[in-house]
Amino acid sequence: MSDSIYRIKLRDDVANHIIECIRSQKWTAGMKLPAETELAKYFDVSRSTVRSAVKSLQNQGILHSRAGSGTYVVESAPLVLETRELAQIMADSDNLYELVQTRCILEPELSFLAAQNADEAEIPQLFDILTQMELKKERYHLMTCGYQFHQTIAALAHNKVLYGFYQSAASQLRSLRVLDSLTLDTFVEDIEDHRQIARAIAARNADLAKSTMQTHLEKDYARYLNKPSKTK
Repeated sequence: MSDSIYRIKLRDDVANHIIECIRSQKWTAGMKLPAETELAKYFDVSRSTVRSAVKSLQNQGILHSRAGSGTYVVESAPLVLETRELAQIMADSDNLYELVQTRCILEPELSFLAAQNADEAEIPQLFDILTQMELKKERYHLMTCGYQFHQTIAALAHNKVLYGFYQSAASQLRSLRVLDSLTLDTFVEDIEDHRQIARAIAARNADLAKSTMQTHLEKDYARYLNKPSKTK
């Protein structure tokens, strides 16, 4: 093993140990880590290896350093780690069923919250996307607009935690290319679903926004997994 590869392995080992200390709550959110010399002794590595590991975790949004003060666990580090674990689980194509289930749980609630929490100035974004759908009824364009529509609703919910989970699920579904087999007619049919969802959000009818999104997603659920939809 070359020296450079060995150094990288040591760095990653130390970084993983630090992550485990955060997961086990030995070092909690906002807590200051021991000094570099103490960490080097604790992990039985050089100070340069500790610095490299800390830098790696800073780049990942898990640690941050304050000049003249030390290194601290970022307040959102536990959420970052949980989201990463979720993404790793979702990266397995065998988990398509779980991915779709996750979407069916998250998005109706996000629609409910969007109807409650969206600013008046934000809601027209949904209708702008619908206009783009109507202007250009081409398969790839409608697919892209569909992604934008759902992501916009997630953002309008104004819940950072749920938005993070949505982003993880949505990105993994896109990477699995689950929409590639759907026809142009299917995407055109979805425009009306999207319009009804947008109207419910604009009317501040949270329950209707939630149920309309649920109905829309049940259709997707049947398409992805070849199961009969519960809707007529």
